[in-house]
Amino acid sequence: SREVPEPAAMAPERRRREAEATVTGKDILDTVAKKMKIVKEGGAAAEAILSSASAVRCRRCPLHWAGSCPRPGPIKDVREHLVQDHKFVTRKNLPVKKRFCTASGFEGPREWGHLVSQRGQLVAYVVGYQPSFSKSHAYVSVFTLRQSDAQALGPVSASLAPLEPKESSCMRSAKFSWSEVPNASMDLEQAAGLFPLRLFSGRVAEGRPHERAVEVTIEAGPTR
Repeated sequence: SREVPEPAAMAPERRRREAEATVTGKDILDTVAKKMKIVKEGGAAAEAILSSASAVRCRRCPLHWAGSCPRPGPIKDVREHLVQDHKFVTRKNLPVKKRFCTASGFEGPREWGHLVSQRGQLVAYVVGYQPSFSKSHAYVSVFTLRQSDAQALGPVSASLAPLEPKESSCMRSAKFSWSEVPNASMDLEQAAGLFPLRLFSGRVAEGRPHERAVEVTIEAGPTR
């Protein structure tokens, strides 16, 4: 007659297989840590991870107030909208004396937008000029896509200075601080920093006086 194994004889083997199939908390933390490292390093792999995150919806573009958004109405995915319609690009770190330059003057609108992963939180910042909004001032705006990211990030500051201080003798620099960085669902016009266009100075020392540039530094988190 055919022998049938007793249930008790199969139990240890079943338990072993189940144990092997179980993902531990350490495995999850290791996976998250690897993804955060990839995002920090930037590149195509970082783009894939950021793109896989759940889409953030908004009633309208967070930059609509500046008059530079080509798409009216609700936004299904804010990050995708910023990348595709506003040409935001991913950067590894927040700017430190980063130069934002024009090829000529300010005959028309200008907009420079970046996305940065800061301690696991996605931060967007933009420096721009829109003559229909203001002909004498440019703007800087820093924001997160989610309110929870803003709460985790803490205070943020943005400092701007001309390359050639002599050209901006009346104003050497401008600094804006937020106790908590705004998020994309807020009215960002109320939180944007407006600074005189003259902070964009000519690149005289570099032999490019026709080009205008400003140095920008953005810091996030508690100040030491």
